Amino acid sequence: MKVAMVVEWFDMKAGGVAVHVKQLTEFLTKYGVEVEIITSSRKGMDAGVPIHRISGPKDPFFRLNVSPWASKEMREIIEKGDFDAVHAHHAFSRTPLSALHIANDLGMRAILTTHTVSFMPDYEYLWSALSYSYPVYRIMLSKADRIIAVSSAAERFISYFTDVPTTIISNGVDTSAFRNLPKEEAKKRMGFDPAPSFLYVGRLVSKKGLFTLLLAFRSVKKEIRDARLRIAGKGKLKPVLKSMTKAMGIGESVEFLGYVPDNKMNALFSSADIFVLPSSFGESFGIVLLEAMASGTPVIGTQVGGIEEILADGRYGVLVPPSEPEKLSEAMVQLVNDEERRRILSKRGLKRARNEYDWRIVAKKVIAAYEKPDVS
Repeated sequence: MKVAMVVEWFDMKAGGVAVHVKQLTEFLTKYGVEVEIITSSRKGMDAGVPIHRISGPKDPFFRLNVSPWASKEMREIIEKGDFDAVHAHHAFSRTPLSALHIANDLGMRAILTTHTVSFMPDYEYLWSALSYSYPVYRIMLSKADRIIAVSSAAERFISYFTDVPTTIISNGVDTSAFRNLPKEEAKKRMGFDPAPSFLYVGRLVSKKGLFTLLLAFRSVKKEIRDARLRIAGKGKLKPVLKSMTKAMGIGESVEFLGYVPDNKMNALFSSADIFVLPSSFGESFGIVLLEAMASGTPVIGTQVGGIEEILADGRYGVLVPPSEPEKLSEAMVQLVNDEERRRILSKRGLKRARNEYDWRIVAKKVIAAYEKPDVS
């Protein structure tokens, strides 16, 4: 089987969607699927397969390819590639949607994975009304033979825009790369001191709730004076966040790690006593939660989108309301002081990551979606 994997942005700025495409591609190839990637933006990412970049200018706000010749160029690549299926990622960008139309026109199987949950995701009448006000969008979505949603939240959101059958297939984690390292060993590898530590990994953007995290950590410091907060990732908010830590008097206890190479991520996750994902909205899944769980680190997440599904109402991690620093700080203090609960959550998280979210399991489900129109 030969598959064209189409994504608007295949670069470090794209966050979870690009990571999903990269890792899915790597595991599909292990199962004998021949994959080529088609993208409008590529920077600093590789997946060990041919990558075709669609040329053209990008708009300054969303970095979408606005070239009038982009679809023609992509059609030529897809026709020449003689693919069995086209797998487009992200239901709200131009390049993947054009790929669905091209695949449908050429008689190839067209699959779309939606990774999106927006603000106010439960306002069905709002989103349905908006979708009908833009009929071209609904027509483009209708070109998909099947839609894959990474979570129930993503499935519910896309249902406002289309009646195409949807299958839930989650993101995955490579449990051979993310393992439960002893805390002392992981801290030593990373050059960290033994003080209690919290970790955030992800883009430094507003929807991730980082202002809430800093406010919560300031309260944590009043209870646990030697606590550390480490923030890994890049984004436009970094200067603002650093200034905020200084103004709050916690600058010496908050470390901004920037980009961390893949070969250090397992040790980074394992080194933390607690991983925190404080997203405010728009979190369709949260791959970093799986990576933390597979690394044996207990997690705290907000009651937003796919986070609730991964943590299953608190069975596999602590859940708190979004944008409430008092609730978050209370959860952080309680969990760091409760060694037994951390042990239980670590054990449950490891088991869930290995048994339900390993890429070896997830990739087989995706292959089934390529082969069987009625997969569920």
